[in-house]
Amino acid sequence: MSVSFPATGASATSPQAEVPKSEPEQFASEHPASAISAQVSAPSLPDTCADSGLAASGLTVTGLAVYVDVDETLLRHYGTRQIPIPSVIQQVKALHKQGAELYCWSSMGAAYARQCAETCGIAHCFQAFLPKPQVIVDDQQPKAWRKILHVHPSQCSSQTTVQEYREELKKPRPL
Repeated sequence: MSVSFPATGASATSPQAEVPKSEPEQFASEHPASAISAQVSAPSLPDTCADSGLAASGLTVTGLAVYVDVDETLLRHYGTRQIPIPSVIQQVKALHKQGAELYCWSSMGAAYARQCAETCGIAHCFQAFLPKPQVIVDDQQPKAWRKILHVHPSQCSSQTTVQEYREELKKPRPL
């Protein structure tokens, strides 16, 4: 696959007055198309994740991505105090140990999510720290997603396994 951009009509060194370039125009002026086409190509995708070489690198793909909220999920707030919720922290540790891909997110932002996970002593369990989305660009409403579970913090148990979540995801759900 090669990437090409429309000609801008003026070179970057022309004596014309500075006209702001669009993002694609700016990128094209900084990166010649020949270099881009050499760097950007559509890789052929393996039939399964196991074929992608991850197993050889020691990494595994569980197919279970878990997003964990912070406020009133990892931490309960009483006035100005933040109190860790032990059942959720134990669930995070257990899922991490089983190879789930864990992401910590918060409407307060990624730095806040990291800080709270560090406070709970479980930052090492997470792949990344993210802000909660404010806009989702997707062809489906989240309520129409077939493979999603909502687990309330009161339902967390370190006894719930990755396999049990996978089984629950296989069950048919009404739209």
